[in-house]
Amino acid sequence: MDYLDRNAAPLTAEEWSRVDGAIVDTARQILVGRRIVEVLGPLGSGVYSMPYSVFSAKNATGIDMLGETDEYVVEASSRATINLPMLYKDFKIMWRDVEADRHLGLPLDVSTAAVAANFVAVQEDNLIFNGNADLGHQGLFTAQGRLTLKISDWSEPGTALNDVVKAVGALSEAGHYGPYAMVVSPVLFGRMVRVFGNTGMLELDQVKALITGGVFYSNVIRGEKAVVLATGSQNINLAVGQDLTTAYMGPVNMNHLFRVLETAALLIRRPNAICTVE
Repeated sequence: MDYLDRNAAPLTAEEWSRVDGAIVDTARQILVGRRIVEVLGPLGSGVYSMPYSVFSAKNATGIDMLGETDEYVVEASSRATINLPMLYKDFKIMWRDVEADRHLGLPLDVSTAAVAANFVAVQEDNLIFNGNADLGHQGLFTAQGRLTLKISDWSEPGTALNDVVKAVGALSEAGHYGPYAMVVSPVLFGRMVRVFGNTGMLELDQVKALITGGVFYSNVIRGEKAVVLATGSQNINLAVGQDLTTAYMGPVNMNHLFRVLETAALLIRRPNAICTVE
Protein backbone atom coordinates (compact mmCIF):
# COMPACT_ATOMS: atom_id res chain seq x y z
CA MET A 1 0.00 0.00 0.00
CA ASP A 2 3.05 2.31 -0.09
CA TYR A 3 1.96 3.71 -3.44
CA LEU A 4 -0.94 5.39 -1.61
CA ASP A 5 1.63 7.38 0.42
CA ARG A 6 -0.76 7.56 3.36
CA ASN A 7 2.05 7.82 5.92
CA ALA A 8 3.12 11.11 4.35
CA ALA A 9 -0.24 12.71 5.05
CA PRO A 10 -0.45 14.98 8.11
CA LEU A 11 -3.33 12.95 9.57
CA THR A 12 -3.43 10.91 12.74
CA ALA A 13 -4.63 7.30 12.72
CA GLU A 14 -7.97 8.45 14.13
CA GLU A 15 -8.35 11.07 11.39
CA TRP A 16 -7.52 8.52 8.69
CA SER A 17 -10.14 6.25 10.22
CA ARG A 18 -12.72 9.02 9.86
CA VAL A 19 -11.77 9.57 6.22
CA ASP A 20 -11.97 5.86 5.42
CA GLY A 21 -15.25 5.49 7.29
CA ALA A 22 -16.85 8.38 5.42
CA ILE A 23 -15.79 6.93 2.07
CA VAL A 24 -17.01 3.41 2.80
CA ASP A 25 -20.31 4.58 4.30
CA THR A 26 -21.02 6.90 1.39
CA ALA A 27 -20.19 4.30 -1.23
CA ARG A 28 -22.31 1.67 0.52
CA GLN A 29 -25.32 3.99 0.37
CA ILE A 30 -24.83 4.85 -3.31
CA LEU A 31 -23.69 1.63 -5.00
CA VAL A 32 -26.42 -0.43 -6.64
CA GLY A 33 -24.46 -2.58 -9.10
CA ARG A 34 -22.66 -4.47 -6.33
CA ARG A 35 -26.02 -5.51 -4.90
CA ILE A 36 -26.76 -7.61 -7.97
CA VAL A 37 -23.31 -8.40 -9.41
CA GLU A 38 -20.82 -10.52 -7.47
CA VAL A 39 -17.39 -8.98 -6.88
CA LEU A 40 -14.31 -10.85 -8.03
CA GLY A 41 -11.29 -9.66 -6.07
CA PRO A 42 -9.62 -7.53 -4.93
CA LEU A 43 -7.13 -8.83 -7.48
CA GLY A 44 -4.38 -6.32 -6.72
CA SER A 45 -3.74 -2.70 -7.58
CA GLY A 46 -1.22 -3.58 -10.27
CA VAL A 47 -3.61 -5.73 -12.31
CA TYR A 48 -4.08 -3.92 -15.61
CA SER A 49 -6.27 -6.51 -17.36
CA MET A 50 -8.35 -9.58 -16.65
CA PRO A 51 -8.86 -12.62 -18.95
CA TYR A 52 -12.19 -14.42 -18.64
CA SER A 53 -14.36 -17.00 -20.38
CA VAL A 54 -17.48 -16.16 -22.39
CA PHE A 55 -20.29 -18.68 -22.89
CA SER A 56 -22.78 -18.24 -25.71
CA ALA A 57 -25.61 -20.75 -25.60
CA LYS A 58 -27.70 -23.13 -23.56
CA ASN A 59 -26.19 -26.64 -23.47
CA ALA A 60 -28.01 -29.94 -23.13
CA THR A 61 -27.31 -32.02 -20.03
CA GLY A 62 -26.80 -35.76 -20.14
CA ILE A 63 -29.10 -38.27 -18.50
CA ASP A 64 -28.58 -41.97 -19.19
CA MET A 65 -27.54 -45.20 -17.49
CA LEU A 66 -23.84 -45.31 -18.40
CA GLY A 67 -22.61 -41.73 -18.58
CA GLU A 68 -20.28 -42.49 -21.46
CA THR A 69 -21.57 -39.87 -23.91
CA ASP A 70 -19.01 -37.11 -24.43
CA GLU A 71 -21.38 -34.52 -25.94
CA TYR A 72 -22.33 -32.87 -22.67
CA VAL A 73 -19.29 -30.71 -21.99
CA VAL A 74 -19.34 -27.11 -20.84
CA GLU A 75 -16.64 -25.11 -22.58
CA ALA A 76 -16.11 -21.46 -23.32
CA SER A 77 -17.16 -20.23 -26.73
CA SER A 78 -14.40 -17.63 -26.53
CA ARG A 79 -11.87 -16.03 -24.21
CA ALA A 80 -11.84 -12.29 -23.69
CA THR A 81 -9.56 -9.85 -21.93
CA ILE A 82 -10.71 -6.59 -20.42
CA ASN A 83 -8.70 -3.70 -19.02
CA LEU A 84 -9.38 -2.48 -15.48
CA PRO A 85 -9.60 1.31 -15.64
CA MET A 86 -9.08 3.56 -12.65
CA LEU A 87 -12.12 5.39 -11.30
CA TYR A 88 -11.08 8.36 -9.18
CA LYS A 89 -11.97 11.73 -7.74
CA ASP A 90 -9.64 14.09 -5.90
CA PHE A 91 -10.54 16.15 -2.86
CA LYS A 92 -8.77 18.76 -0.76
CA ILE A 93 -8.66 19.29 2.98
CA MET A 94 -7.53 22.78 3.97
CA TRP A 95 -4.66 22.95 6.44
CA ARG A 96 -6.44 25.63 8.46
CA ASP A 97 -9.49 23.36 8.83
CA VAL A 98 -7.27 20.60 10.22
CA GLU A 99 -5.62 22.98 12.68
CA ALA A 100 -8.91 24.58 13.71
CA ASP A 101 -10.60 21.22 14.37
CA ARG A 102 -7.65 20.06 16.46
CA HIS A 103 -7.52 23.32 18.40
CA LEU A 104 -11.22 23.16 19.22
CA GLY A 105 -11.13 19.44 19.94
CA LEU A 106 -13.55 18.68 17.09
CA PRO A 107 -13.43 15.58 14.90
CA LEU A 108 -11.90 16.17 11.47
CA ASP A 109 -14.43 17.41 8.91
CA VAL A 110 -14.45 14.67 6.24
CA SER A 111 -17.35 15.97 4.15
CA THR A 112 -15.12 16.57 1.12
CA ALA A 113 -14.00 12.94 1.26
CA ALA A 114 -17.63 11.80 1.33
CA VAL A 115 -18.47 13.96 -1.69
CA ALA A 116 -15.54 12.49 -3.64
CA ALA A 117 -16.63 8.97 -2.71
CA ASN A 118 -20.11 9.77 -3.98
CA PHE A 119 -18.71 10.69 -7.39
CA VAL A 120 -16.62 7.51 -7.64
CA ALA A 121 -19.54 5.30 -6.59
CA VAL A 122 -21.78 6.86 -9.24
CA GLN A 123 -19.04 6.33 -11.83
CA GLU A 124 -18.81 2.64 -10.89
CA ASP A 125 -22.56 2.17 -11.30
CA ASN A 126 -22.45 4.04 -14.60
CA LEU A 127 -19.74 1.65 -15.82
CA ILE A 128 -21.77 -1.38 -14.73
CA PHE A 129 -25.07 -0.32 -16.25
CA ASN A 130 -24.09 1.84 -19.23
CA GLY A 131 -20.54 0.73 -20.02
CA ASN A 132 -17.97 3.07 -21.50
CA ALA A 133 -17.71 3.32 -25.26
CA ASP A 134 -14.37 5.15 -25.17
CA LEU A 135 -12.78 2.29 -23.23
CA GLY A 136 -14.62 -0.41 -25.18
CA HIS A 137 -16.47 -1.60 -22.07
CA GLN A 138 -19.99 -2.98 -22.30
CA GLY A 139 -22.56 -2.47 -19.56
CA LEU A 140 -25.75 -4.31 -18.74
CA PHE A 141 -27.73 -2.04 -21.08
CA THR A 142 -25.19 -2.21 -23.92
CA ALA A 143 -23.98 -5.82 -23.81
CA GLN A 144 -23.96 -7.54 -27.18
CA GLY A 145 -25.99 -10.74 -27.11
CA ARG A 146 -28.28 -9.63 -24.29
CA LEU A 147 -32.02 -10.29 -24.50
CA THR A 148 -34.27 -7.30 -25.14
CA LEU A 149 -37.96 -6.57 -24.71
CA LYS A 150 -39.97 -3.53 -25.73
CA ILE A 151 -41.30 -1.75 -22.69
CA SER A 152 -45.03 -1.29 -22.15
CA ASP A 153 -46.67 1.78 -20.63
CA TRP A 154 -45.94 1.33 -16.92
CA SER A 155 -48.36 4.12 -16.07
CA GLU A 156 -51.09 1.53 -16.70
CA PRO A 157 -51.71 -0.78 -13.70
CA GLY A 158 -50.33 -4.28 -14.13
CA THR A 159 -48.06 -3.52 -17.09
CA ALA A 160 -44.88 -3.43 -14.98
CA LEU A 161 -45.58 -6.89 -13.58
CA ASN A 162 -46.49 -8.14 -17.04
CA ASP A 163 -43.20 -6.91 -18.51
CA VAL A 164 -41.25 -8.50 -15.67
CA VAL A 165 -43.02 -11.82 -16.25
CA LYS A 166 -42.05 -11.62 -19.93
CA ALA A 167 -38.42 -10.85 -19.04
CA VAL A 168 -38.23 -13.75 -16.61
CA GLY A 169 -39.81 -16.00 -19.23
CA ALA A 170 -37.22 -14.96 -21.82
CA LEU A 171 -34.36 -15.63 -19.39
CA SER A 172 -35.84 -18.98 -18.44
CA GLU A 173 -36.17 -19.92 -22.10
CA ALA A 174 -32.47 -19.10 -22.51
CA GLY A 175 -31.63 -21.52 -19.69
CA HIS A 176 -31.36 -19.10 -16.76
CA TYR A 177 -33.68 -20.16 -13.97
CA GLY A 178 -32.88 -17.59 -11.34
CA PRO A 179 -32.54 -16.12 -8.88
CA TYR A 180 -33.25 -12.90 -10.73
CA ALA A 181 -32.55 -9.29 -9.81
CA MET A 182 -33.88 -6.12 -11.40
CA VAL A 183 -32.74 -2.51 -11.54
CA VAL A 184 -34.91 0.22 -13.04
CA SER A 185 -34.77 3.94 -13.59
CA PRO A 186 -36.20 6.09 -10.76
CA VAL A 187 -39.28 7.01 -12.78
CA LEU A 188 -40.18 3.36 -13.37
CA PHE A 189 -39.59 2.48 -9.72
CA GLY A 190 -42.04 5.20 -8.75
CA ARG A 191 -44.69 3.77 -11.05
CA MET A 192 -44.55 0.42 -9.24
CA VAL A 193 -45.29 2.04 -5.90
CA ARG A 194 -49.07 1.79 -6.24
CA VAL A 195 -51.75 -0.62 -5.11
CA PHE A 196 -52.12 -3.57 -7.46
CA GLY A 197 -55.77 -4.23 -8.33
CA ASN A 198 -57.87 -5.26 -5.35
CA THR A 199 -55.03 -7.11 -3.61
CA GLY A 200 -54.16 -4.33 -1.17
CA MET A 201 -50.50 -4.91 -2.15
CA LEU A 202 -48.20 -2.65 -4.08
CA GLU A 203 -47.36 -3.69 -7.62
CA LEU A 204 -43.74 -3.47 -6.45
CA ASP A 205 -44.44 -6.22 -3.92
CA GLN A 206 -45.88 -8.41 -6.66
CA VAL A 207 -42.74 -7.87 -8.72
CA LYS A 208 -40.51 -8.66 -5.73
CA ALA A 209 -42.32 -11.98 -5.28
CA LEU A 210 -40.95 -12.97 -8.68
CA ILE A 211 -37.61 -11.14 -8.52
CA THR A 212 -36.18 -12.71 -5.37
CA GLY A 213 -32.70 -11.26 -5.90
CA GLY A 214 -33.99 -7.76 -5.20
CA VAL A 215 -35.59 -4.84 -7.04
CA PHE A 216 -33.63 -1.59 -7.02
CA TYR A 217 -33.39 1.72 -8.84
CA SER A 218 -30.32 3.63 -9.96
CA ASN A 219 -29.99 7.26 -10.92
CA VAL A 220 -27.49 6.38 -13.65
CA ILE A 221 -30.37 4.76 -15.59
CA ARG A 222 -32.10 7.49 -17.55
CA GLY A 223 -35.59 7.57 -19.01
CA GLU A 224 -37.84 4.54 -18.87
CA LYS A 225 -35.59 1.48 -18.79
CA ALA A 226 -35.18 -1.65 -16.72
CA VAL A 227 -32.81 -4.59 -16.65
CA VAL A 228 -33.55 -8.06 -15.31
CA LEU A 229 -30.68 -10.50 -14.93
CA ALA A 230 -29.96 -13.96 -13.66
CA THR A 231 -27.47 -13.39 -10.87
CA GLY A 232 -24.39 -15.45 -10.12
CA SER A 233 -20.67 -15.42 -10.85
CA GLN A 234 -21.23 -17.88 -13.69
CA ASN A 235 -23.02 -15.07 -15.52
CA ILE A 236 -21.55 -11.71 -14.50
CA ASN A 237 -18.73 -10.46 -12.26
CA LEU A 238 -17.38 -7.11 -11.23
CA ALA A 239 -13.63 -7.60 -11.36
CA VAL A 240 -11.99 -5.33 -8.78
CA GLY A 241 -8.25 -4.74 -8.78
CA GLN A 242 -7.87 -2.09 -6.11
CA ASP A 243 -11.04 -1.71 -4.07
CA LEU A 244 -12.22 1.73 -3.03
CA THR A 245 -9.53 3.48 -1.02
CA THR A 246 -7.86 6.85 -0.46
CA ALA A 247 -4.38 8.00 -1.41
CA TYR A 248 -2.45 11.06 -0.31
CA MET A 249 -1.44 13.21 -3.28
CA GLY A 250 0.72 15.69 -1.39
CA PRO A 251 0.61 19.33 -0.31
CA VAL A 252 -0.78 21.96 -2.67
CA ASN A 253 -0.36 25.57 -1.55
CA MET A 254 -0.05 24.26 2.03
CA ASN A 255 -3.36 22.42 1.74
CA HIS A 256 -3.70 18.63 1.54
CA LEU A 257 -4.76 16.85 -1.66
CA PHE A 258 -6.18 13.32 -1.58
CA ARG A 259 -7.62 10.91 -4.14
CA VAL A 260 -10.47 8.40 -3.81
CA LEU A 261 -9.83 5.61 -6.30
CA GLU A 262 -10.55 2.07 -7.37
CA THR A 263 -9.91 -0.11 -10.42
CA ALA A 264 -12.74 -2.23 -11.77
CA ALA A 265 -14.36 -3.74 -14.87
CA LEU A 266 -17.54 -5.66 -15.62
CA LEU A 267 -17.08 -9.25 -16.85
CA ILE A 268 -20.09 -10.41 -18.84
CA ARG A 269 -19.64 -14.17 -19.15
CA ARG A 270 -23.12 -15.07 -20.41
CA PRO A 271 -24.75 -12.09 -22.16
CA ASN A 272 -28.09 -13.87 -22.52
CA ALA A 273 -28.39 -13.85 -18.72
CA ILE A 274 -29.30 -10.16 -19.16
CA CYS A 275 -32.69 -8.95 -20.37
CA THR A 276 -33.23 -5.22 -20.87
CA VAL A 277 -36.72 -3.72 -21.03
CA GLU A 278 -36.67 -0.40 -22.87
